[in-house]
Amino acid sequence: MVRMIVGVGGFSFDSSHYTRGVSEKCMNLHGHTFKLYVEVEGEVDPETGMVIDFGLVKRVVRRIVEEYDHKVIVPRRDLEGLLLRGRFKSELKVIDYPEATTEYIALDIAMRIYEELKMPIRVKLYEGENNYVIVEWRG
Repeated sequence: MVRMIVGVGGFSFDSSHYTRGVSEKCMNLHGHTFKLYVEVEGEVDPETGMVIDFGLVKRVVRRIVEEYDHKVIVPRRDLEGLLLRGRFKSELKVIDYPEATTEYIALDIAMRIYEELKMPIRVKLYEGENNYVIVEWRG
């Protein structure tokens, strides 16, 4: 049995978050451009000659990424007492993890892609240019 990996990339989204990192400044609301690459692992289907259609993977990833784009990402536990006011929109993307770190954002994206495709997933999520997280989700 030969397993192959099919990859799609070039996805990006802009979001803001805050984290309890090493630096106090990370607790300030701040934003990043996130770049996303996704790999799907599987066997070649002899009828189609493909592991999975690139177009299907792209549609799923775009739909999920759209939920994060231009949103403030917050952990559900911080919703109570959260107040964002001003002459701006404050759309939230709530995640069910203890922090809104790049690690948990990548984990959430990987899980969501797996739920739709039901195939092993590898996600590489860049926070800015040089920092990234890799998550492998096998279900």
